[in-house]
Amino acid sequence: MKKSKEHLIFAALLASVVLLGACGANFINLTAVHQNQNPSNIYTLQTEIDIQDKAVVKETVNVSVVIGEEAHPMVRGQAGQDIWSYDYKLPPGFDEANYYYTAEYQVLREDLIKPRVIKSQLYRFQLENRYVGNLLAYRAPIGEKISVQGRGFTKHDTVHFGTDAVETTFLSENELQFVVPSLPSGIDYSLILEGGVGKLPIGEFRIDESEMKTTPRSIEVASGDVATILFQIPFDAPAGGIPVKIETDVAPSVIMPEVSIPAGGKSISAPIKGGVPGSGSIFVNVPGIKELVIPVTVTAAPAP
Repeated sequence: MKKSKEHLIFAALLASVVLLGACGANFINLTAVHQNQNPSNIYTLQTEIDIQDKAVVKETVNVSVVIGEEAHPMVRGQAGQDIWSYDYKLPPGFDEANYYYTAEYQVLREDLIKPRVIKSQLYRFQLENRYVGNLLAYRAPIGEKISVQGRGFTKHDTVHFGTDAVETTFLSENELQFVVPSLPSGIDYSLILEGGVGKLPIGEFRIDESEMKTTPRSIEVASGDVATILFQIPFDAPAGGIPVKIETDVAPSVIMPEVSIPAGGKSISAPIKGGVPGSGSIFVNVPGIKELVIPVTVTAAPAP
């Protein structure tokens, strides 16, 4: 009977030495649930272990990740002393994995070394066969062609600046190209990739201001006569063309039509007819292009 009692005491002591889920210690999983598939099929699992017990012997801490009932020793990462990582090669034919972390360490209390073991909850990661990996430029003027790289693209995908769909070219399942649209400049737009298989965020993109040229730079026309002005932009107009908004501060003096640069074109000419004699300015505006101000003078028609 005495021997049985000693055995129970020993078992109780052993249970107090090796603890599962020790108090004051936990894991912070740093591994993303969704992983972008890569040709190597190797994925980094990372965790941060937070041991708040001041009695821990830090050099005794060892962390492992358990995948498929097999424990893999992890190494301390360069990002921080308490961050551990392991590069896991996913077996062929698999697109997900379940895993959990374990840590073994020792604590020193009253000159006694006691081992501790903690275990995390069960985690899971899975591969993404469709994702945006890289936007080759995050700002550009209107008309520039910008590439988007990733995986799983289709001919049905279109890049959107906010809610506005823009001209998009399918190059391969790993690359698309879009044309920076004629929208107001100096604004950060949220780019979204939309297709038959859902939406993907691309990132933020800023449209930089362009400049327009005109010939001539000033206008002088007699009442009743017509002068022609040429507008030129430094890029091919996107699909649908670009409307050119022409206004003046001497409306009775200048008669102007509405004009638009056609898709693929870089210029458009507009007739300006002289009205009541006077002088002022013509203001030319195109989305994303610096406003152009053209001095205008309308003289009286010569006497017959």
